[in-house]
Amino acid sequence: MKRMNYKWLGIGIICILLVVTFFWGGDYAKGGKADSEPAYSVEETENGENITDLEKSEDENSSVEDIEKTSQSSDSKKDEKVNNQSEAQSETEKSGLKKAESEESETKQGKSESDQGDKHLSLQGIDEESKGEKDKYLTDPIPEGKPHPIEPQEAIITKNAKTCTISIVCDTILDNMDDLDPEKVELVPKDGVILPPTKVTFYEGESVFNLLRRETKKNKIHMEFENTPIYNSAYIEGIHNLYEFDCGELSGWMYKVNDWFPNYGCSRYQIKDKDVIVWVYTCDLGRDVGDGFYEQK
Repeated sequence: MKRMNYKWLGIGIICILLVVTFFWGGDYAKGGKADSEPAYSVEETENGENITDLEKSEDENSSVEDIEKTSQSSDSKKDEKVNNQSEAQSETEKSGLKKAESEESETKQGKSESDQGDKHLSLQGIDEESKGEKDKYLTDPIPEGKPHPIEPQEAIITKNAKTCTISIVCDTILDNMDDLDPEKVELVPKDGVILPPTKVTFYEGESVFNLLRRETKKNKIHMEFENTPIYNSAYIEGIHNLYEFDCGELSGWMYKVNDWFPNYGCSRYQIKDKDVIVWVYTCDLGRDVGDGFYEQK
C-alpha cells in the first residue's frame, strides 16, 4: 500500500514537471518569442552565407530603385541625344542655307566678272558675240582684203629678217584723269607716249605678240599677259604697269596694224614687212581710239 502511494506521487511529480516544461519552454516559448521579434526565413547562398527575407527584400527594393534610376538616366540621355540631333540638324540646315546663298552670290559675281572679262578680251579681237560664222577659236569673219589669222602652232619662223614699226601710247588717259586709279597717276607720261614709233627688226613668221614681248623686254618696259587657249592667243593685261580697268570699266589695251584693229588675238597676227604696229590704251572700249567694232554690230 505504501509502495502504491509512492508510485502515484512519482507519477504526479512527473506530470507537474511536464506541465511546467510545456509552459516555460518548447513551442509556447518559441511562439512568444515570435511575437516579440520579427520572423524571417533564412536562405543559404552558394557561398554558405545566410541571407534573411528582410535583407532579400531590401536588395529587391534597391534593385528596383537602381532600374528606375537607370531607366530615368537612359530616358534623359535619349532626350538629350534627340535635342542634340535636332540642334545639329538645325545648324546643318542653317549652314546649308548660308552655303547656298554664298554659292549663289559667287555664281553671280563670277558671271559678272566673266562678262566683264569677255568684254575686255574683245579689245584685242577676242570676242564671243557673233556677226556671222566663227572659226573654232570664236573669230568673226575677217573683213575682205584683211589678213587672216595664222595659228601660233602652225607658224614657221625663219631667219629672214624684215623691218616694221612699233609704238606704245596711252594718251587717251590724259583726257580721263578723273577716272584713273590715283595710285597710277605718276605712271602716265606727260605726252602719253610709252614707246615712240620705233623701226625694229623682226623675223618672217613672227607675230605681233612675239615682237611686243621682245621689244618691251629690250626697252625695259613692264608687260604682263595671259594665255587664253580657247582663243589661241595671248591677252595683254598691262603695259608700263597700266592695266585694264585702271581708267574705268571700259579701259584696257588694244592693238592696230596699219590703222586696222584686227578682230583676233595678237598671237595670231603674223607681221609683214613694213607693217606699222601701234599699242593703244582705250578708256571707252575702243571708241575713243578709232575702233568702230561695236558700232558695226
